[in-house]
Amino acid sequence: MKFSLFFPLVPALMTAAGFAAEAPRPIPLHAADGPMIALWQKATNPNKPYIAQLFAPGEQAVPLLVDSPPDHFHHHGLMFGIEVDGTNFWAEKDISNAGREEVAESTAAPGGDGFTQRLRWLATDGACLLGETRRVQVRATGKGAEAVYWLDWESIITPAAGRDVLHLSGSHYFGLGMRFQPDWAKKAEFLFASTTGQTTVRGDEKLTPGAWCAVRCETGGHPVTVLMIEHPANSRAVKWFTMADPFCYLAAALGLDSAPAQLKAGESWTLRYGLAVVPRLANADDLTKLVAAWKSSAPFSTNK
Repeated sequence: MKFSLFFPLVPALMTAAGFAAEAPRPIPLHAADGPMIALWQKATNPNKPYIAQLFAPGEQAVPLLVDSPPDHFHHHGLMFGIEVDGTNFWAEKDISNAGREEVAESTAAPGGDGFTQRLRWLATDGACLLGETRRVQVRATGKGAEAVYWLDWESIITPAAGRDVLHLSGSHYFGLGMRFQPDWAKKAEFLFASTTGQTTVRGDEKLTPGAWCAVRCETGGHPVTVLMIEHPANSRAVKWFTMADPFCYLAAALGLDSAPAQLKAGESWTLRYGLAVVPRLANADDLTKLVAAWKSSAPFSTNK
């Protein structure tokens, strides 16, 4: 199915996913000459840009995420945030130290399958603390039950000019996180590369180290699995944050609550992740094969 067939459906899909009419309209990201895979909130809305929606393969688009639900209005689809020098880039209007990820420059890929953004992370007084270069690319492989929607995410962060050292910290779930549709609550099942070192934070909130984490569920009558993969060369190892009650959330958390970090002038962190979405309840063998396929695809290669 071509992108041109999906485009007229975008307003209806955004309404169904709960996007306010006055909010900046997300931009479709689609595989080359193929289906729509995600919606990109290009503008800062209200404190950050993000991936507003992610879809599962199928005859019709199956939305997986929610944007700004009433219980946590700062939850925006798939988003990235941490705390920098005491400024919180995860939360928003409900706190006094909420930062803002301001878009300095955006470049969409010519084929509509991704983008590059330069962001300025601003403190409450408007001072720039951190610079980020963000790159996202989507693609699709396979057909039918073997179809896979892929999304690659790269964030490179570095101290802003004039900043000698930044202190990076935050809650146990800060990092790259996504909030799932309401019908995933209390039903979603998480799978891990390994449960060695897994700890329970509170309730069913867990932190689990490892190369990957997946969550599977039936949503709207459609079986779906979402796999999240950590790039082995990342500057900071992941601790997968998972919870299914009272809502379903998965984050590539950075462990900054238990081990805060410093980022000095001239240094940078590179954080790369892959997401794979399949229209079935995948098992561990399926997920291992998807991880291998992602690695062999050479994500983020400059030669692609």
